[in-house]
Amino acid sequence: MAECDLRRDTLYIEGGDLPEKPVMIFHVAYRLNPEAKSASGIRPVKMRRAFEEIGYRVIEISGRHPERREQIKRVREQIERGLHVDFVYSESATAPTGLGEPVTPATSLSRDIRFLQFCRRSGIPVGLFYRDIYWNFPIYSQLVRWPLSAILRTLHRRDLRAYRRAGIDIYLPSMEMSKWVPIIDRARFRELPPGCEVRDTAPSESDGEASTAALRLLYVGGLNDNYRMHQSVRAIAGRPGVELTICTREAEWKQREPEYRELMAPNIRVVHRSGDELHELYDEANACLLAVEPIVYWTFAVPVKLFEYLGNGKPVIASSGSYSGRFVRDQSVGWTVGYGDDEFGETLDRLVARPEELEAVTEWVREVRHRHTWVARAQQVVTDLAR
Repeated sequence: MAECDLRRDTLYIEGGDLPEKPVMIFHVAYRLNPEAKSASGIRPVKMRRAFEEIGYRVIEISGRHPERREQIKRVREQIERGLHVDFVYSESATAPTGLGEPVTPATSLSRDIRFLQFCRRSGIPVGLFYRDIYWNFPIYSQLVRWPLSAILRTLHRRDLRAYRRAGIDIYLPSMEMSKWVPIIDRARFRELPPGCEVRDTAPSESDGEASTAALRLLYVGGLNDNYRMHQSVRAIAGRPGVELTICTREAEWKQREPEYRELMAPNIRVVHRSGDELHELYDEANACLLAVEPIVYWTFAVPVKLFEYLGNGKPVIASSGSYSGRFVRDQSVGWTVGYGDDEFGETLDRLVARPEELEAVTEWVREVRHRHTWVARAQQVVTDLAR
C-alpha cells in the first residue's frame, strides 16, 4: 500500500484549488505493514484503506521517526495555510507513543502527541484507537522486568494524560475495556471493534469424500495461555457427527502439543496455514469456534478472528463470560455456551441432529456481517468525528 503523496497535496493548496474529495488525516506513530499477520498490524492497514473506500483523500502520517518528523512539519504548514481537514484518526501502538519503532537520533516521545494536540487547537476533531491495556495488569511486571516495566507504565500514563488534556476521543475495542483504562473521562470513550471483509465461501469439492460430519468446526488462532481450549477439545474428541480443525502456528503447536496429546481423537486435526491458504479451511467448515477459557482478559478483549469468522459467513460457538460470547448472543450469530459445561456438548449434539438450526443461523450471519465490515467501522468514525 503506497502512502499518500503529501507533496502532491501541498501543490494542491499552493495552486489555489480545493481538494476534490473531503480530507482526513490518518496518523500512526510507526510504519504500516500491508503484509502484517498479527491483529495489531492488520487493523490500521484495513482502517486506512476503508477511509479511502468511503471517499476520503487520506493524508497519511506514518513511518520511522525521521519520516514522521518531515510529514508532520509539512502537514502543519498546510493546515496553517488553510487546508480544511474533516478529522484526524490515529491508532496507538502497544508500546508508549514514540517507542513503536527502533530508537534513533530522531526519536521523540512527544512529537506525535504534540501534533494531535495541534490539530485539536486548530479545531480539527481527533479520534484515537487505544489498542491495549495489558500494561495495567499485574502480570505485566512478570513479562517486562523492573525497572523497565515501571518506566513504560509511567510513559503509558503520560500518554493518557496528554490525550485527556487535548480533549481527544478515545476508541476502544470494547466498552468493557474502559474499566481498566485510567485517567480518561468515561464520556470520552467510544467502542470500535475490529471489522471484517466479506467473502463468500464455496463448498469444498472434496467435502463429500473427505467428511461426512454434520458439524465441521474450525478454530484459527493461538494456543498460548490466553487461548486455553482443553475442555472444548475434550468435549469434541470422539463425538459423533462433529469434526474440529485447529489451525495454529507450527511452532506454537510443538510447544503445546504435549498438553493436548491425550485429548486428541481421529475427528480432530491440527494444520498450519495462513493468508489465502485459510480459504480452503473456511470452505470446508460450517461453523467456527471461540470456546476458549474465559479469563479476565477475554471479558474485554476482542479477537479479530471473531469478525474474520463472520466475514466468511460462519456462525460462531463462543464461551459465556467473554466479549465474544456476549457479542455472539446479542447479534444472534451463533451459540454462547459455558466453557467446560455440559451445555457445550449438548449444543454440539443438537446442531448435529438439527441441521436446519445451523442453516438458519448461517443465513442470518451472511446478512448481518455487512454491518461489521471495515468500511462500516470507518463510516462510524466519520459519523462520530466529521463536522
